[in-house]
Amino acid sequence: MAKLILQCEDRAPQEYAVEKMVTIGRLADNIVVLDHSSVSSHHACVFSDGEQCIVEDLQSTNGTFVNGRRVARRTLRNGDVVVVGTHKIVFDQLASAESGVRGGADSISNNGETVFLDNRTLIDKLFIDSDTYRKNEALSARLTDVEHHATSRRGATGQPAAESVDIGVLRVLAGPADQTMYRLEKHTSLIGKAQSSLVRLQGWFKPSVAVAITRNRQGYVATLLGGSTCINSQPLHGRRHELKDGDVIEVSGLVLAFRAKE
Repeated sequence: MAKLILQCEDRAPQEYAVEKMVTIGRLADNIVVLDHSSVSSHHACVFSDGEQCIVEDLQSTNGTFVNGRRVARRTLRNGDVVVVGTHKIVFDQLASAESGVRGGADSISNNGETVFLDNRTLIDKLFIDSDTYRKNEALSARLTDVEHHATSRRGATGQPAAESVDIGVLRVLAGPADQTMYRLEKHTSLIGKAQSSLVRLQGWFKPSVAVAITRNRQGYVATLLGGSTCINSQPLHGRRHELKDGDVIEVSGLVLAFRAKE
């Protein structure tokens, strides 16, 4: 069974088996908890898809990197290094089927807010020897590409730039909810029992985070993070679904209709 190995400077590496899905983020409801201000609440996830494992960024503030390149979604290969915030996670596809050890990274909080990393500081974390990195022309070009991406994303004000897509909404068709409509204006909107969720599920046994809906330039994507969810009466077995206007999402007794624009 494949596993993720979290490398820590001041302690032994921590291992997490990739059975179905491993969520990575700052909040305690993630499997890999990285309580650091450079990490978003629900930053990324790694899930199995047949014989492969895929890492997907959940529209985090600082992005997810694989071997020095920023990715939105990528199939992992043995030995790939995933960087989340300032943390390195090695993907081991050849690991034996031993149980993963759960544990969090060092706690460095910032009043619950995610800090946007200076991009050169972030890139320095991607390579063990940053001096060698700076001397390598190919990698320097890679840095320029990433910095350009971050600059365009932040915009002139230094804040993340808005994506060129209409604001979608979820309308409640049935089930308990505190609103009749939810605007999907953030990069990542969550459905679950957790306080950080846009759509709060009600009930003791509801999943903390059931679905993450991420917004990109093409539209919206729903990713299953816990529990069971159906879209248009079909189970979300693939764990990732590009939402279309009129899609009906059923999650833990709540029925929602997705609209691509208000």
